[in-house]
Amino acid sequence: MNFAKLSIREFVEKVSDKSPTPGGGAVSALVGALAASLIEMVANLTLSRSDYSDWHAEMERIVSTMQEKRTILLDCIDLDVKAFDQVMSAYRLPKNTVEEKEKRSQAIQESLKQAARVPYETCRHLKEILKQAVAVAQWGNINAISDVVSAAELAEGAFNSAKANVLINLKSLKDEKFKENLLHELKTFTGEVEGALKSVREITAQRADIRV
Repeated sequence: MNFAKLSIREFVEKVSDKSPTPGGGAVSALVGALAASLIEMVANLTLSRSDYSDWHAEMERIVSTMQEKRTILLDCIDLDVKAFDQVMSAYRLPKNTVEEKEKRSQAIQESLKQAARVPYETCRHLKEILKQAVAVAQWGNINAISDVVSAAELAEGAFNSAKANVLINLKSLKDEKFKENLLHELKTFTGEVEGALKSVREITAQRADIRV
């Protein structure tokens, strides 16, 4: 099933049913794609105004970037579901002999790595989305500035949600170097995300007296 192609209602119902997928990682990716779409919308609304012509080139770049990010994040929905399914398949492997136990253990470890990689990539793209939100907050069409706030707040929430999915999968990993690298990157990402969100809040407070 291609979850990204479901209607909104169908997707919400799939999330709510007894199956563990789509779960938090997939929902994070979807919310991230919506955040990118909002930023793209404000950039387009800025391009439609001649009084923002000094910033048209920047907005064109942001539109292109957000198109790319929302496409990638929509793909991450199904990648996340697939990764979780692979973890479950690995845990269901037989463990009656020493050889089977070893094979199962290796499969579990590899599947956990992939299950951590997908939400990690979601985090990485969300970090970039928030950086673009700062530029749109500063130079975008002020009549749509509340949508930039919405995008930034959604992106930060989706980032934290995806981050939680990385961390839960890292807990059972034995590859310490892999864990260390991802944890270091996530720490860096978190600082950048928090800084970008703070900037968006400060800019929108100054430009439009919106204080979240």
